[in-house]
Amino acid sequence: MKPHTQDMLDAAIENLLTATAEVRVAISKFPAELSRRAAPTALASSPRRFLAFCAFVHLMKNQQHFFTSETSVIVIQVPRAWPMDDFDYVAELGLKSGGRSSVRIKAFCHPPRTKKGNWDFSPGAYLDAQKVVVFLPKGAELHAEFRISADTNVDLEILADRHLDSLALQLDVGPLSEECKALLRQQDPRYIDSIFRKGRSARSALARVKELSSKASSSRRVLPLTSYGAAGTWGLDLKRDLELWRAGALHWADVDKGVLLYGPPGTGKSSFAVSLASACGAHLVSASLAKWQSHGHLGDLLKAMRIDFNEARESAPSILFLDEFDAFGDRRKFSGDNQQYCNEVVNALLEALDGTEGREGVVVVAATNLPGRLDPALIRSGRIEQHIELSPPNAEERASILRFYLPELANCLEISQAARALSGKTGSDLELVARKARQRARIANRDLKIEDLTEHISERIKLVGADLWRICIHEAAHALVAKVLEVGTVSRIEIFDHTSENERSHETHGATWIDEPVTPFKTERYFRGDIAVGLAGMAAEELIFGYRSTTAGGSPRSDVAKATELASQMVTRFGLGRRLSTFPEEIDQSEGALFSIIPDLRADIDLILDAEYKRSKEILESHQEALIKIAGALRDEKFLAGERLAQLLNHLSSDEISGFQQLYQGKPGHLVQPGTSP
Repeated sequence: MKPHTQDMLDAAIENLLTATAEVRVAISKFPAELSRRAAPTALASSPRRFLAFCAFVHLMKNQQHFFTSETSVIVIQVPRAWPMDDFDYVAELGLKSGGRSSVRIKAFCHPPRTKKGNWDFSPGAYLDAQKVVVFLPKGAELHAEFRISADTNVDLEILADRHLDSLALQLDVGPLSEECKALLRQQDPRYIDSIFRKGRSARSALARVKELSSKASSSRRVLPLTSYGAAGTWGLDLKRDLELWRAGALHWADVDKGVLLYGPPGTGKSSFAVSLASACGAHLVSASLAKWQSHGHLGDLLKAMRIDFNEARESAPSILFLDEFDAFGDRRKFSGDNQQYCNEVVNALLEALDGTEGREGVVVVAATNLPGRLDPALIRSGRIEQHIELSPPNAEERASILRFYLPELANCLEISQAARALSGKTGSDLELVARKARQRARIANRDLKIEDLTEHISERIKLVGADLWRICIHEAAHALVAKVLEVGTVSRIEIFDHTSENERSHETHGATWIDEPVTPFKTERYFRGDIAVGLAGMAAEELIFGYRSTTAGGSPRSDVAKATELASQMVTRFGLGRRLSTFPEEIDQSEGALFSIIPDLRADIDLILDAEYKRSKEILESHQEALIKIAGALRDEKFLAGERLAQLLNHLSSDEISGFQQLYQGKPGHLVQPGTSP
């Protein structure tokens, strides 16, 4: 090839490259366009996609920088329940750029991580375009490369009034009221295509949706808050505050942020959350550590936690129910290979409870059977600040629950008698009793009668004679020693005079409730008084019958178990035993392991228990006549409270035990928490 020919070829190539670059620059300056006239096409596809298309066009009209700038990445957060495939469709339909959209604009529906915690896509395959639209479910995790490159992050609001009105007009389904629109926004978006059928009434379809929703919600009956004692009172206060907050008359800072419910299984902690959400008209999100762990490794767990908190925020006002709250554990007790994992979980929960991203409108209800296993940071003020014990309902509350589950018998006088015979039963137990009564009526092919309830109760074994008298003595002793030692106000005593063949020997047959005033700290007198009251039932049995029974032990919540736990805390945590040294690390082990390491600790604990048992028994000996009188009234009436209880207790005076104060170094008692004895 001649030299001048080569020069001409090189010049031609250079000119071509220059022209190509100039074309690219010209294309990059040519603005992308928004196709606003494609709504009929979207409607022809489906009513749901029409509404998604309208919402997308409306949002993009306000994002002019996306169309005018040379490059742009926009992240659009879409409702979690909406099918993601719709957004692939509306992006393809709504965006164009002079026939070059495949090169200049790319839309992407962001998926979650895989079960192994990996991403199954490459952001680079989309970020090579000049304009990128990322659709992301609200609250979901966004890939780090998109977080870095995003110029804008906005929410997509679907089902606007004017879009619904337009859809109703074009399909000739009749006008939609505000109530219909509000109902539609509460439904699964997948129902939209079934509701909007051309020429058919959308209001009629929505009425059927409402009927189906009502049937679904009625599948589990919701007890009124008044059935939950102190927790119900707190719930009613919260309901009032949420109404004021909704009306703009109360700042969120003045609303309770959460409550911890604790107590034995079956007392209604889970059902309380349902009742609270129903009474407050709030969205309910149910979660637990086990549920979050089921998503996979630590990253998946934390993501699932964020998703539930995000759902609660987006649906505010809402109740976020955290079941089995003790499963999170206490960071002070973590050790071994899982320590870092457990710390990260608790720290993430603390961050979520603090609401760094805003927790307005979200009330957390946590439930546990084991409040002593919680990390103190989780239940401090500003997080889960209210702590309420759920106890089995009293006779009046039991009658109310039975009337709720058996409304056909609400006017029967015998239902109150039935409630008294069901002493000690929880809300779950009463629901079962009501279900069995209905079953009797169905088998007999007739309407429900009061006999269906009373005959079921009569099948239970009634405690009589010496067994019943032992229970009465046991509970009367708790109340008497509590009054003498001034450990609070005895609010009620109740005995449960029915049992069943499958109950164990230590099952609960009575309860004594003691209301505790709030104290700034606990003293040795506090602990010793609580222990003395707890051991009083056993001491009274030995005093009156000459020997003790299994009624004070056998379960983690029994009198002896709780007294032992208090004595252990005195010795190992607070230096209130014979030694001043404490064991901040070792005490986090199980008691059995701790006693095996330091055998003398058990002797210290036994010393406290023996002393308080002796003190309790001596108090009962001094007031044996009063003990018999209280027990006799309890045997006859089954339930003592109010003025009747005050008449039996008020003549007892702590001045009569000055000798005991001297004997135990001025520490005769203290203020104790309400408790029950088995």
